[in-house]
Amino acid sequence: MTPKCKPFEPVARYKKVAMRTLHYDGQSLVIELQGDGFAFVRLIFAQPQGFRVLDEQDLCEFWDDYHERNGWLYEVMQGGWLELESQRQTFVSGSMPRRPIEYLLVGDKCVSIFARKPPEIEHLGTNPLER
Repeated sequence: MTPKCKPFEPVARYKKVAMRTLHYDGQSLVIELQGDGFAFVRLIFAQPQGFRVLDEQDLCEFWDDYHERNGWLYEVMQGGWLELESQRQTFVSGSMPRRPIEYLLVGDKCVSIFARKPPEIEHLGTNPLER
C-alpha cells in the first residue's frame, strides 16, 4: 500500500513542532505540541474512534513524502492504518457508512488517529507569525 496524504492546512503556520503531551480521558484525545520559541498548539480530537503511537521507524512507507519537512499533520486519504485495519473482517469502523477520518501526526513518535471530525485547534503561547 502506497500512502496518499494531504497536509492539514489549519496548522501549517507551525513549521516545526515537538510533541510534549498526549492525553486520552475516554472522551477526547488531546495532543500538545511546541513550535518555535514558546509557540504551542493543542489539538483536541473529540470522541476519537481509535489512535496508536508508533516510533517513526515503524512507518517507513510514509517517509519519502510525509515527513516533518513537508508538514507534521496529515489527513490520510489511502494506504494508512484505516486501510490496513479494514482488511480484517471484524473491523467494524471501516465498513460503516460514515468512515472515520484518519490523521497522521509525524515526528520521532507518530500518532495515527481515527476521528469523526477534524481536530479543534487551540493556539497557545507566542504566535509564530509575530516573530
